[in-house]
Amino acid sequence: MKLDEVEKAIAAGKGYAAVSVKTLRDAFGAQRAKKIVVQQISAGLRAAGYGHVPFEIPKRQDRTVLVYKLDGSPGSALLALVEAAHGDGEQANGSAWLLSSLLPGIDAKP
Repeated sequence: MKLDEVEKAIAAGKGYAAVSVKTLRDAFGAQRAKKIVVQQISAGLRAAGYGHVPFEIPKRQDRTVLVYKLDGSPGSALLALVEAAHGDGEQANGSAWLLSSLLPGIDAKP
């Protein structure tokens, strides 16, 4: 897995970036974005500390995925909320936890 291009785009975007499925597929060394491949991409992004919207990565390489860093920033919290609303299982649970830890800090800001 070579996420260099994705990580640069996210750094330039201040924590998030719109990335094509083709770019993600290439970063994971796959030739086609089949069902198992997009599941592996999703799991690999999560393991590297990134979330993504839509919750299910499309199989079409010309589609765009919003990839964001799970770093506790307000933007990360907002995107985690979107993900939690559409997800289930572990990702929704993780998103709910992230939001519950971030909201007190956001509420405290003037």
